[in-house]
This record gives sequence, structure tokens and C-alpha cells, in this order.
Amino acid sequence: MKTSESRRRHLIKQALAKEGTYDPLAIPRCEDINDDAPEMPRGIWFGEWLGKFLMSLAGLAWEFCTSLPIMQRLWRSYFVQYLHGVCVVSLGILFQKLGMLHLDEVDFVGGPAKGLTAIVTGPTSGIGTETAAALARRGATVILACRNVESGEDLKTRIERSTVKSGRDKPDIEVWKVDLSSLKSVREFSQKWESQKRPLHILINNAGIMSMGAAREETEDAFEAHMGTNHLGHFLLTLSLMPSLRRGAQESADFGPSRVVHVSSSMHLLAAGGVRKSDPHFRLPNSYRIEQAYAQSKLAQILFMKEMRRRLGPESPVQVFAVHPGMVLTNVTRTLPQWIQSLYRMMLQWMLLTPSQGSRASVFAATDKDALLEGWKSFGYFNSNCRPLQTSPAGQDMLQSQWMWKWSAEQVQLPPELDLPEAS
Repeated sequence: MKTSESRRRHLIKQALAKEGTYDPLAIPRCEDINDDAPEMPRGIWFGEWLGKFLMSLAGLAWEFCTSLPIMQRLWRSYFVQYLHGVCVVSLGILFQKLGMLHLDEVDFVGGPAKGLTAIVTGPTSGIGTETAAALARRGATVILACRNVESGEDLKTRIERSTVKSGRDKPDIEVWKVDLSSLKSVREFSQKWESQKRPLHILINNAGIMSMGAAREETEDAFEAHMGTNHLGHFLLTLSLMPSLRRGAQESADFGPSRVVHVSSSMHLLAAGGVRKSDPHFRLPNSYRIEQAYAQSKLAQILFMKEMRRRLGPESPVQVFAVHPGMVLTNVTRTLPQWIQSLYRMMLQWMLLTPSQGSRASVFAATDKDALLEGWKSFGYFNSNCRPLQTSPAGQDMLQSQWMWKWSAEQVQLPPELDLPEAS
């Protein structure tokens, strides 16, 4: 009897638990799983059903509330939209695992990638590590685009060793240096890549920062650090690699369009008023707040994605997505005192996702054929459960996405030949 997908997920978890030491880079192949193993416990099935029920109930309650005239008037208030964002993010943290129990481990999410070339930015920790490893296990040539080459080489060795240990062929992995907080570094990376005239099938813009507890910082280009690293660096990188992405689509017709995936966040909901057009870099005195700077940078990624989809059109050989990976237990608290870091992990580890679980949305958008059609339901945005989801009202504002594109092009001094024409 063929093993069901949900059953496979449970069996993999059992196999990893038996090993005693969990290596997230080496997940057993599905053909190595015994079909005679027991079915999933009923508790898991009930948890999955409960998660879906609670999410559906919350959605119905919200639809009812927003249908009331008084709520429609209040919704025009940015404060109410911000409060809504806080509630959504908080509920996401509390119930995200219940709503994702239908998903398999990352190796059973998405489609094949053998023979494809993928660039993953920020691959040396967290979600980026798991994304790069998952693509490498599928047979893709993976470019680890990282700021620290030594860390990249170490990761390359770990992925190679773990992949071979799991019974697969040795993966094809390269380490390239790029610092997304430096436009000079991005230009050097892009020029070097383009000089080789190589095809590119997948670009995953994963690198990002969230400097919790830190004072406002600027990049070497005088950008606010979150906006510069999370958005502007990737804006320039993506448009600089468009020739390679088009080559990838031409050379791998079976895969379909090449894909760009932005790792955004539901935290974009906290930028309820949209991007601060008068002061996007928070230069005014007493204007800087970490959660607003981070939320704005994640909203900028979504606006960039939506405007790029609009300019490229549905028949383009390059398709663009943004994903919310989920609330993941990563090292975002590294700038805080050690005791706070320990308390954070102790209190939230049962609610937050592992980096492997957080990588599933990226891998789905990058490799699954269904993502090409499903993405149009939300104009390119996927939730952590790999399902299309509408963004915040600010993320759906076409005028703001057009402004963001033009402003970003000015900030990075985008060469005219790299710009995409306005949609007709």
C-alpha cells in the first residue's frame, strides 16, 4: 500500500526522533520509509481538524464584523488597521502550528528541482539554511549567496555530508560573496554572475535583519538598515539578474517560468499606514521604532513583488512571489542580553516553528507548479501554510506599489536598461 503524505510526515518525525541527534539537513528519503509502519495517532488528526476549524471560525467572525457599517467606518483609521495587524500576528503565533498540521516535512513540499540553478541569499542560518539544503537535496545547483564566505563554505560541507549520508548524490553547491546591505557588493555579485551567462531558475531573496533592541543603524549607502538590507539590496539584485532568469526559463521549458521568491512576513501588517513616504529612512528625530522599521521593509518587499508582477504580466517567463514563512524560532534576539534570549526560547519554542518548517513556503513557491496558478488568487502572496493569502490593505495599494518602485529605483540608482517598462 502506498504511504499517504500525512502518514509520511509522521513517520519521518518518528525516524528523526529515534536517531537521538536531529540533523535538519538530512531528512530520510520517502522511499526509505517502511509502508508497514503504524498510521498517524488520532490526536494528530484531531489537532489538524481543530486548527482548520479555529482558523475558519476566526475568518467568519472577521467577515461578520467588517460587514457592519460602524466597522467599515472605523476601518479607515490607520490605528484600527494597526490593531488588526497586532491581533493577526498574535493569533498567528498562538495557532500557526495547528493550522499547518496538513503540511509535510519540507522534502515533501513543492516539486522537483533537479537540473535547476537556484540562488539563495542569507543561507548561513535559520530559514535560509533549510531552504538551500532542501533545494540541494532535490538535485538543484545551489548558490549560497552570503556575506561571510567562511560560514558559507562550512554550510556547503555540512549539506554535502548530510545529503550523501541520507543516500543521495553529492549536491552541486557554490559559495559566492554578497552583502545585501551594500549596493557595491550587490553590483559586483550581479556583474560577476552575468559575465558567465549562466541560466538562473530560482532566486530566493531570504537575507534579512531584525535588530531587536538596537538603536537605529544605517548601511554604507546611508539607508536605514532594515530598508536597505531587506528591500533595497534585493530590489537591485533581482532586476540585475533578470537576464539570467529569462535564460533559465528558455533553457528549462519543463519547469516553466523562472521564479523569484521574497521571504517577507505577516509583520508587514504593522505598517498599517503604508510606507512613510515623507521619511522612509526614519531620519526625523524620535521617529525610529524597530517594529515599524522592520514592518515597513517587509511591506516594501510585498509592494515590489506586486508591482513587478503587474509590469511583467501573467505570461512572463519570470514569475514573482512573496511568502510569510511563519513565526520561526531563529536568532532574531541575538542583539539582546543573553538572559532575554534564553527566556525567549524557553517561552516560545512550543509555539514557534522550526527553521525547517519555516522554509516550506519558500520551497513551495519556488518549485511547485500549483504555485503559478494559486498565486494569482492573492496576486503572489503565500501564507506559511503554502496557501494564497491576501496582504494588508497597504500591500494591495497599486498607487503605493508604483511609488515604491520609482523611489527604490532612485535610491539604488537603477540603470535604465535594468528597469522594467510600465504595464500597458
